[in-house]
Amino acid sequence: MLQTRLFISVAILVVCAGLAHGATPSLYPRCVLNLPLAPAMCARLRNSTRPASRSWNSSRSNETLVYTSQPFSGIVAISALDSRGFRAAGTLALPSQSVALGLTVDASQNLYVAISTLGSGTPSVEVFPRGATQPNKTYTDGLTSPVDVAVDHYGTLYVANLASAHGAGCSEGSGPGGNVVEYASGSMTPTRTISGFPGCPNAVAVDAKANLYLTYTYYPSSGFVESDVIKYAYQSTKGKALNLQVPGGPQLGGIAVTQRGDLVVENDQDDATLNQILTFRGGSKKPTSSIQYGGTGWGTAFKFFSLLGNALYAPAYIAQNLSFLIATPAEFAYPSGHQLFAQNPANAAGPWSYGFAVSPGT
Repeated sequence: MLQTRLFISVAILVVCAGLAHGATPSLYPRCVLNLPLAPAMCARLRNSTRPASRSWNSSRSNETLVYTSQPFSGIVAISALDSRGFRAAGTLALPSQSVALGLTVDASQNLYVAISTLGSGTPSVEVFPRGATQPNKTYTDGLTSPVDVAVDHYGTLYVANLASAHGAGCSEGSGPGGNVVEYASGSMTPTRTISGFPGCPNAVAVDAKANLYLTYTYYPSSGFVESDVIKYAYQSTKGKALNLQVPGGPQLGGIAVTQRGDLVVENDQDDATLNQILTFRGGSKKPTSSIQYGGTGWGTAFKFFSLLGNALYAPAYIAQNLSFLIATPAEFAYPSGHQLFAQNPANAAGPWSYGFAVSPGT
């Protein structure tokens, strides 16, 4: 199995991921690690007040754009990428109380943002046309705590939706689990709801045939954590567990499907001793290649990534002045994991790049 270690700052990560922002080193990294299971709670612990921000967009139609959600800042950052690397190209400021998580871009290059909330905010999915600074659609019906989004080639929107902002249903005896809310193309109200899987959904993806893939995590009262991928045929609510044989866990997060149908999935340990992006080629139940972060035991989990052709977009962890760590957007070659570019931390919109989506331009 190919094992490729991506760039990460090990020495600084342990001591400063929380201290630079006033959180204890044991609390803040674990909050980052478990953000999909309790997004509102983690954001509340992390940042009770936010700096004022504004929306702006200087992107051009021919540029490749990399969108990254900043859950602790309530924004989505826009970076333009060319042969020289990244440049800051914009910021989408979201409504007050917003916690931006998973992202996707559809065939028309509209950006979809899964938004969980703090306090009295409204959970939603906002849709931004490429180049816009304000959404032209906002989905709210049927949503309680969106964590990820996917759009198939028919224009069907799928939203991975937690049962509550605090992760109810993720463990045995804690109540109903999450669901996936489906909106047919052009509909602002749900047309179908997928439920019945164990625990809580983490991420969703679609393939070229409009099959839906869902990762989930479930904590039984005894024994090991359960996590797998479930595949649903188009318009079906009955899924099939893939029973993937994943090392060191599993706890599966972000997911993507290549054009030829290979499954690409993030996997991590709860203590962050393992964090990797695994590829399952040709229907294999065992990973055929691996891109690996980790080994520090602190806050290295990234959960989400974006894949476009032979390029993969995920965080690069870069230390600043021996006192602060930036998780900045980066481009890696796929499937080797070789880092190609990382955005200059001085130009980063926030400290934690979380959800990723890519718009290739014209």
